[in-house]
Amino acid sequence: MKQVKISALILAFAAFAAASGQAQAAQGDHHSALFEHLCSHQSNPSPHHKLGERLADHLKLNDAQKAAYNEFKEARLKSLDDSKAKLCAKEPDLSSFEERLVFSQAFLEARLDALKAENPKLIAFYNSLDAKQKRKFDRFRARMPR
Repeated sequence: MKQVKISALILAFAAFAAASGQAQAAQGDHHSALFEHLCSHQSNPSPHHKLGERLADHLKLNDAQKAAYNEFKEARLKSLDDSKAKLCAKEPDLSSFEERLVFSQAFLEARLDALKAENPKLIAFYNSLDAKQKRKFDRFRARMPR
């Protein structure tokens, strides 16, 4: 009877280990898919590009404001391309928890660098707006995530 219990325990442990290994492999596949998704869209414009164009039309920008908006837009696209190029230069090994954390940190640092590069242009554009345009801009921005 003792051997049957031990055998059952060994079989249960083996089944658990196999299921755990499959779950870890699936999780690694999930993170690899995220990396592939991020890096396969290097040349595509930001999904918020059309929103930005709608906002620019809604604000009825003058020529100087349009130029400031275009400078911001170009800085944003360049900063995003630069950060993706840095992240996507080499596919990371995302099979371990530690490596996934390292990649997450690198992603956040790249995004912070992008924000640092584009924010001066966004501030310059915002400062070129009159009070009425700033109110419209602020209402528009309040309705959307970063």
